[in-house]
Amino acid sequence: MPDFTFSTPALIQDFSDTPPLQQKLNQYWDLAIDAYTQAALVSNPWTVNYQAPCDWYVNPKNVDITAANPVEPIFWTAFPNRLKIYFSAAEKSPYQMSSAQVYALADFGNIPQSNAFPTGLPFIIPSKRCPNLNWQQPINEWVQYDPQGPRGWLDEYCEWAVTRNADGKITRISFTCENPEYWYSLWQVSPEKVLALYQQLVSPNVVLEDLMLPSTDGKGFVIDPTTGRAAYNPLNKWNSGTVATDTYGGAVHLSSPPNTIGAEIMLAAQATLLRQLPPDQYNMQRMVCSGAYGRPYRNSDPHIGLQVNQLVKNLGVKATLTNPVGLYLQRPDFSSYKTPDGKDASQFYKVIRGRTAEQAGATYDQILHAEFSVPEELGYTVSDILIGNAVQGSSQVPVPILYAGQIADTFHVCLAGTAITPATGEPAQTFLPPVSDKTGDTNGQISMLLANPILLAMQAVNPYPPFVQLPVQIHQGQTLTGFALQVSYANDNFNDAQIAFWDEQGNSETGISATITAIDTTEGTPAGKSSGGDGQFNYILNITVAASVSPGLKGVSLRNPNCDMPVPLPGVLYVNAKGN
Repeated sequence: MPDFTFSTPALIQDFSDTPPLQQKLNQYWDLAIDAYTQAALVSNPWTVNYQAPCDWYVNPKNVDITAANPVEPIFWTAFPNRLKIYFSAAEKSPYQMSSAQVYALADFGNIPQSNAFPTGLPFIIPSKRCPNLNWQQPINEWVQYDPQGPRGWLDEYCEWAVTRNADGKITRISFTCENPEYWYSLWQVSPEKVLALYQQLVSPNVVLEDLMLPSTDGKGFVIDPTTGRAAYNPLNKWNSGTVATDTYGGAVHLSSPPNTIGAEIMLAAQATLLRQLPPDQYNMQRMVCSGAYGRPYRNSDPHIGLQVNQLVKNLGVKATLTNPVGLYLQRPDFSSYKTPDGKDASQFYKVIRGRTAEQAGATYDQILHAEFSVPEELGYTVSDILIGNAVQGSSQVPVPILYAGQIADTFHVCLAGTAITPATGEPAQTFLPPVSDKTGDTNGQISMLLANPILLAMQAVNPYPPFVQLPVQIHQGQTLTGFALQVSYANDNFNDAQIAFWDEQGNSETGISATITAIDTTEGTPAGKSSGGDGQFNYILNITVAASVSPGLKGVSLRNPNCDMPVPLPGVLYVNAKGN
């Protein structure tokens, strides 16, 4: 097997001055990306047909990858396309919003002269979006716009926070594409380092308690049983919303629920599956719908899906995300910017974290965090800069930068894929029908394992938190109590479920046991017998690992009566050697 390690995003070294802590973070990160990759290879064999396994996606730990393997960057516009599709008059939306109103939606979560909506945009849209968006669908079948959350609508793996002066003019915009999983890993290693970075990125006024997850009873903070320290609150007041002031707000890392690196890896893996589509239907929208990955009409998911699929289909290769796996901002195209004093607007753009293509020796930037601001001594603000993205007739008319979204429309987000030649004699991939729901009883799909007090406290902070599934750390001979195994689409016999653990080779780990102490709804209330086939449940578990269990990543399965033996979800648990 190759000696391969998943590197931190953009090769960033946040503990460069403390090598033992950097080594610990590197180990955590390598473990997390390996777990996400293993889960992506399994995909979803539990509730749908024709979406698993993803054999043409590759775990780099299992193959040799060299500089000779082709690398294909995939770019998409950072501004959320779904806001334009669903609300813009230019896209024939019945909401008939102007460009300025759509930009206001992105910056504030509302439109001028309306109230702020901290849990998301208060608009409904058709539930039927495949194979095409159907505005003629009866309005009583429409659903609330999502993703929700303090900036859930910024769903292109790029989020921002805007600082304005007393006159409402923009003085600074912070853009981030840093995945939340990395910041959770940082917190596991050193909350003090996370605090120092927040003070650098957002405000020197940040204190450690601001970043801790408050308990549901309002008395102190939730303790993470795997570390013995306070748990991290990803929606703390300094990483929430799109408005930044001296006392709250900022964009440190991504917080929209779909903006995770785990979702990125899963999408890329599912996009390697070839589909039985006529040539005239082989496009971004049909691929998203037939493959059931991501969300239709985003810029990101459809672009990623089609380009990964084209790589596999046209070249006959396998694919994996390029190391270092990450989501990366690209520098804006400043050709349409015009400053009051004629200065080049690019000098006001600063890479705060990450590196440019030149620094990375790559064909794409690996920028994690950037700022756009004008020095005070120049006597003007960002809003005094003109940008040529208002279309009148056949020409673009420069307009003042009143919203961060105007800038987001001038740059891309990127990830990269690496092509791997299949082994000699390996059969060609079979083209699959579109994904379809399974019928009859199902075991349900496991989504995460998380300490139940953390889960409930996060939902108390905001009903739509960005849940992150890092492998739960446990030691040989240890018992963890009160962990929620969240399962969706379980059948009505959920009370009689059997939970088992597995090693990376698919062997049963009889030395790991789980006792079900309660079964709750996802809101934390006791579950009844009338949930139906699409029920979502939290199985509250006490997990015990025998001293004889070998260290490493472990998978988990849940089997309901009348159902076949399920495929385990890999990488949910990590057993450490006793004393480590």
